[in-house]
Amino acid sequence: MPTEQIKGTFRILTGAARTVCGHLLGDGAMAAHGRVEQLAGEAMLACARARGLRTASHLPAAGR
Repeated sequence: MPTEQIKGTFRILTGAARTVCGHLLGDGAMAAHGRVEQLAGEAMLACARARGLRTASHLPAAGR
């Protein structure tokens, strides 16, 4: 799970860098691809967090 969080964070950072470069160079396709990469990283983090909550022992048992 920490690996997924690191990969997600890295994907968000690289997407942000690609977005900034795209805006600076006037390349709309690069900027759009960077934004898509950022969103994919955020989705990856959300999935990793959800998996972590599912296995947490501090959650109440179902049906109570």
